[in-house]
Amino acid sequence: RSKPYKYGQWTLIGLSKRINNDRKLDKDELGNDNVKLDEWFYTNNHVANYTKFHQEMPDQQSKGSVKKGTKEYQNWIQINKKGYWDDTYSSKSLPYTCEYCGKYIVLSKHVSWDSAKAHCEDVGLLFATVNSDADNRELLFAAHAALGEELGGKRFNNSNWVWIGEQEEMIDGVGTETWTHHDGEELEYSPNWDKKRQPDNWILPTRGEQNVAALSRKDGKWDDSFKHKKRPFACMCPERSCQF
Repeated sequence: RSKPYKYGQWTLIGLSKRINNDRKLDKDELGNDNVKLDEWFYTNNHVANYTKFHQEMPDQQSKGSVKKGTKEYQNWIQINKKGYWDDTYSSKSLPYTCEYCGKYIVLSKHVSWDSAKAHCEDVGLLFATVNSDADNRELLFAAHAALGEELGGKRFNNSNWVWIGEQEEMIDGVGTETWTHHDGEELEYSPNWDKKRQPDNWILPTRGEQNVAALSRKDGKWDDSFKHKKRPFACMCPERSCQF
């Protein structure tokens, strides 16, 4: 079982306590119900209107020395994978969260197609699906934002392609030329495939048939591929909270 304060379990958000932030809190001040919202501000200077602190948090612990000029209190917020909050030090190095209005999130970690699907679901997201030209353009934008526009090496270098949640329907290990989303829903969108002969359903004796799709970082075109290849991948939010 993971330790509750393991590095990968938490992410920083842009919320800090600016009032009454220079002492350890008393016991009767602990807990989410005792939080005074007007003491907490986001980096855009908006006052907090919601909190979800873990049991008996925030406690505003301190470390360092006043004499050495290193004294600091836990005045910033970290959130764990279950959505609970804790106060932490501004000097602590952690993953961080940005405000993003897009539908798609592209991750640079290179994984197989199946692992990409599992990674998205593990963090409450969905494996990315594409239903229109607008979706495809937005996904390419997200890929450029996350990975940059400069390509690496040859055209089929794995870094130049992003896994998406599209697959060919298979019967007894043979492709049917019918493409679906990863959840089995039929793909009604007609993508712009990488070359005239794509998808070509190439077959290798030890790998089977190419039956999943990847998006090119160069131009957003698609290619069919083998699941085992390790590439960046795209997840998407179940619902969009703002407009792209």
